[in-house]
Amino acid sequence: MPKAMYAIWWDDNLGPFVGRTWPEEKSLTGEEALTIFMGHGVNMEAKIGYTKIPAGLVVSFMEAPNCIAVLLEEDDEPSIIERNLLRIVPTIDFSSSSWDDEIKKAYFGLKETIRETTGDKLLTNPGVKKLIQDMFEGRLDTIKPQHVLSTIDKYPEAKEYFGADHAEVIRTLKDLEDAGVIIPKTYGRRIECRQCGSSEVKVTLQCPSCNSEELYKVYTVFCPLCSEQFQTVLVDDITEIQCLKCQQAVKVAGLSVLEVEPLCNSCGTASENPKVVLTCSTCDKQLKGADLLAGTGLAYVPYKSKDGKNS
Repeated sequence: MPKAMYAIWWDDNLGPFVGRTWPEEKSLTGEEALTIFMGHGVNMEAKIGYTKIPAGLVVSFMEAPNCIAVLLEEDDEPSIIERNLLRIVPTIDFSSSSWDDEIKKAYFGLKETIRETTGDKLLTNPGVKKLIQDMFEGRLDTIKPQHVLSTIDKYPEAKEYFGADHAEVIRTLKDLEDAGVIIPKTYGRRIECRQCGSSEVKVTLQCPSCNSEELYKVYTVFCPLCSEQFQTVLVDDITEIQCLKCQQAVKVAGLSVLEVEPLCNSCGTASENPKVVLTCSTCDKQLKGADLLAGTGLAYVPYKSKDGKNS
């Protein structure tokens, strides 16, 4: 469970300063408050920030000019704190005239929400119980994403169990993934060539400067074990990598990707927007953007033990 929660405010003359803290003895310096603010980008554009201060790792939510920061215990899972912080943010009155009460309410609200969405308590949720029963008894084999043009995935099957708020549906599916009840699998839209009807498609990335296909995606990731950032190359189907900082094995599903930087091996150009070229493997027709509606998402299936049985 988190150690403390802070309300940090921005003042045009003073910069960021700590407005309220709970528990009150868990103080935060002005320099640490600035560090947390900078975790959201120079222009405070990122809603969620990760920062490491001497007291530990901080996960924070920004609604400029206000920031709610949560100090984690060493064994807290950052992704769980992030999900549940997003759950309680709508309950926080950012215009409150009594922040002593507001920050205390938010702190205990976060702890209670974590309890409700993890461990055995999660499995008592009526919607969760019904979904698990339907999956394990074969009435629902896969929770598939429905792609939309804004690249947001929605899960119509899960909506029947968890309600219409698609952000909360996704958070609940992540809760169940962390609990080991379901596992994610890549799920892509079927693309059909309009010239020959084939669904065999080659996907290549090209450098925008020299059109070379020798590109490497370098990921900047956050290690949940040592709370450090490092860069790595992730390939398809890999499930674990070794953290370059603490040298421990980390599950790829537990990594938070902070940045992706494609690098060209031919000319050395780094670009966030490489050319994406889709070509029909059968007739070699290059597919255009208008042919495509969305990318690849995650589907969820029941976890099965080594003997092939549902667990």
